[in-house]
Amino acid sequence: MNAKKLCALLAMLVLVLLGGGASFAELYTIDAVPAATLLLPYFEVDLDAPGDEGVTTLFSINNASAAPTVAHVVIWSNTTFPVLDFNVYLTGYDVQTLNMRDIIRDGVLPATADWDSDGADDISPQGNLGDIPDPLVDNVGGGAGWDQSFGACEGAPGDVPAILLDRLQQGLTGNVTQFDGGCIGNDQGDNVARGYVTVDNVTSCNILFPGDAGYFGTAGVASDVNQLWGDFFIIDGENAYAMGDTLVHLETNPGVVDGQTFYGRYVDFDGSDGREALGNQHAVRYLEGGPFSGGTDLLVWREGAPFDVANNDNAHACGGGPSDWYPMNETSVVAFNEQEQWEELCFPTTTTSPISPNTGDTDDPNCFPLETQRVEIGEGDLTTTYNFGWMFLDLQAPTQHENQSWVTGNMSADGQYSVGLHAIQLNNVTGEPGPN
Repeated sequence: MNAKKLCALLAMLVLVLLGGGASFAELYTIDAVPAATLLLPYFEVDLDAPGDEGVTTLFSINNASAAPTVAHVVIWSNTTFPVLDFNVYLTGYDVQTLNMRDIIRDGVLPATADWDSDGADDISPQGNLGDIPDPLVDNVGGGAGWDQSFGACEGAPGDVPAILLDRLQQGLTGNVTQFDGGCIGNDQGDNVARGYVTVDNVTSCNILFPGDAGYFGTAGVASDVNQLWGDFFIIDGENAYAMGDTLVHLETNPGVVDGQTFYGRYVDFDGSDGREALGNQHAVRYLEGGPFSGGTDLLVWREGAPFDVANNDNAHACGGGPSDWYPMNETSVVAFNEQEQWEELCFPTTTTSPISPNTGDTDDPNCFPLETQRVEIGEGDLTTTYNFGWMFLDLQAPTQHENQSWVTGNMSADGQYSVGLHAIQLNNVTGEPGPN
């Protein structure tokens, strides 16, 4: 084959792999393709560590399109209370990296779009909006939407108001907040902020939470364009650890995705959000020994019971969670070793039939009780006698609807390195049950 034909063949192959990439996206497979919603399933920020020390979480929001857009960011507690929302304006093919430490500890929201550190601002709320095409131009900047969003679509970095900064710091560590007069997160016995983040593609700046009137639906601000992508890192410089993975990419296809959706619990399961649902059964590897002397942690996000966002301003008992779903149980957790031997974990000691749904026993342990958590394999009821193998996780809460979940395994070597890999989805909540 001559050089010209070889170049032509390679060019065609590149076009197939890159240009046609979007065609390989498939709903309910949760593949890493441009999406309408991104999920950061778990974050940590050490609020006591000075400067750049201590644990923090970084994530990026990327625009896969030449068209500008707005990403609406919501920070949630580990008991699924929406704590703060703000907007990030993205120009075409833009990328914005956010450090959760900057937001939660220091109270500084990111600068986006054309803001310059010297104060020059080509497209500020008071300046020229001509660079922003419709439909954004009619909704970006000026008025109450700008003043109340605590994070501009474009412009200089914003400061989080004191009462909301208190809500971030106290709420995400499981302490009483001024704003709520009680607890909106679960206390883990330290001063580490924990929770998760959702990022939605939207058509305008807004101060709404998913589920509020005007967020989804034909006249809602939520966009049905799949153009966001991103990744995240949890960094612990003091212990020489850093793990990363892609964010969870949730596509939308209005009219096809309906019923059980990612935001289904906020829209009465009418499908109006259009976001594909996650799974509830997973397979994840674990390593406890050898080069991975630090063992394996599981980062587990779960869907709590449905509730009305409009009335989600009532704090719960400190040290616990919402009474209508906390603590969440699971159906079965089974550890397999490399010789196909197995043992069930996290089940009642009085149960004689293993690998079975929760029987309601009072001694049935809750290994993953929160909406999001980091759990160490080898601690408590998640202890296995096998050092190497994989786990089957059926995280369907037996007394709830088909609730979704996401699992990432983080395997580490003490003081050297760590590796994060998301689990394999065995069953989507919209599909048929997987193995039991």
